[in-house]
Amino acid sequence: MVLEGINGKSRIARFVVNPTNSSKQSNLYVVATELTELHEANKALVSNEESLRQLSARLLQLQDEERRRIARDLHDITGQKLVIQSMQLSQVLRENRPRLNPGARRMLSECAALTKEISGEIRTLSYLLHPPLLDELGLPAAAKWYAEGFQKRTGIAVGVEIPRDLPRLQAEVEMSLFRVVQESLTNVHRYAESPKAVVRIEVSNEQLRLEVCDFGKGMKPGMRTGSHESTRYLGVGIQGMRERMKQLRGKLEIFSQPNQGTQVVATLPLSGLLEPTEQMSIFTPGAADASAAERTKAPEERKRILIADDHEVLRQGLRAMLETQSKWQVCGEAANGKDAVEMALALKPDLVILDINMPVLNGLAAVREILRRQPETKILVFTVHESIHTVREIRATGAQGYLAKNKAGRDLLRMVQEILTGKSLSMAVPAGSIS
Repeated sequence: MVLEGINGKSRIARFVVNPTNSSKQSNLYVVATELTELHEANKALVSNEESLRQLSARLLQLQDEERRRIARDLHDITGQKLVIQSMQLSQVLRENRPRLNPGARRMLSECAALTKEISGEIRTLSYLLHPPLLDELGLPAAAKWYAEGFQKRTGIAVGVEIPRDLPRLQAEVEMSLFRVVQESLTNVHRYAESPKAVVRIEVSNEQLRLEVCDFGKGMKPGMRTGSHESTRYLGVGIQGMRERMKQLRGKLEIFSQPNQGTQVVATLPLSGLLEPTEQMSIFTPGAADASAAERTKAPEERKRILIADDHEVLRQGLRAMLETQSKWQVCGEAANGKDAVEMALALKPDLVILDINMPVLNGLAAVREILRRQPETKILVFTVHESIHTVREIRATGAQGYLAKNKAGRDLLRMVQEILTGKSLSMAVPAGSIS
């Protein structure tokens, strides 16, 4: 019952009324207990829990943003500089080999090999922090890539069962689900002692269900409930996965029995979480200056190449390498996917060398748009990651070939020559290329 206090402030009290049995008369006794402080303490507790939940959500968001930023810096700055260094070392070796003494050739070759090794390590670290496949190809490709790399690193066999027609989800949704996969498989490696695991995604009744199952020793009850111990030893851990799902109106459940394995299940409603269909309306037919092609057209005997990459240093390195060949001319440079499409339509180059990871418009979408409107254009896709999933997507666009950036110094000139002369290139992924 709410009462008004002597100072005008509301007070909350509980009244208990009972009959008395010790008297011949019908009497009642009343016990009043004031609950104002308890009520206010409960309100403060609820408020604090909500504040903690919001703080936890914000910390997870900041963690993802920081991982993305570090991964981007490793890829866009350190990684690109290593690519340039690798290309330049290869060029020096190729052009000066006869004039170098054996000791200098050996040191340059060792530097080139070391640069390639460091580039691979940085690429792997960058991908683990924030896989670019997640942005470019979506959750299925990223989950399969991670599972394959996890299997190579740990020896634990991982099966991946994801529908081919799984729709693209909003970026934060795909990121949260990927982190559940990543954290769950990490826990399998650390604690489960399981020889295999399964990652499964199902969609039914407007609901997405993600399962990560192992066949190991099971989890302790405290670990399943997200105790202090689990949070301490699992990093973001179970509680972090639960918070991610709560933010998306979903839930995370864990089922585990001793020596029968563990099943982590995340469920989300699809309503409101799908990615809007990509629109191509950013292109205006005829907006590109077609006369520019005529004004800049090189002599017929020189093949014209358009470079599309969002890193200026890398574009300069590619231009320098390509222009060592007198039969080729770089006719333009584009810094994003939209510009790449418009310049390809205007300049009509013999070949477009295009990075898969581009701002404004994704590189694969740019390839599709160029070939839709100008099917005769030849395209070589430039990528930092060489996985089977990436190759399949590139092949599906109709591009003539792809080249991993860490192999540009060795293979770029050869591949450009083969594409320009009409040779069909293999789209197979070399053994051991998936890291």
